[in-house]
Amino acid sequence: MLAWKFFDPVVFPSLRERKVALTLLCVATLLLGLFAMGIPAWPCPFFHALGIPCPGCGLTRATFLLLHGNVRASLTYHAFAPVFLLGFSLIGAAGLLPEKSRLSFIEKLVVFERRTGIVFILLAGLILYWLARLLFLNSSFVQLIRG
Repeated sequence: MLAWKFFDPVVFPSLRERKVALTLLCVATLLLGLFAMGIPAWPCPFFHALGIPCPGCGLTRATFLLLHGNVRASLTYHAFAPVFLLGFSLIGAAGLLPEKSRLSFIEKLVVFERRTGIVFILLAGLILYWLARLLFLNSSFVQLIRG
């Protein structure tokens, strides 16, 4: 059987270290919290350097809207908000579960990542989504991100 290197687990194995999972969870929570308070947390360096939105531009706002039940507006800002929210829910569980359950949960995620190549597929999808927004909706995309 030919194994693709793309499908080697890269994300979920790193969660074996509880500190990694909790750090990622804290950073995401901090960004969403700052956004909720109207405090600009992290201006996009990609957008400021090149003048075009990055693949993740609008993701914080979209996730915030999704958490508040505004699905349509959320998907307008970024279609990957549900994926992002699911991913950070999994990371949160990997950081907060009791040790025995946590390790079993992470191993199931590693097997899933290895069998499906989900990280590669989602990253490729994110890049294609970004390119489509840039090529076909450029002015509205930039306007949306600028607010």
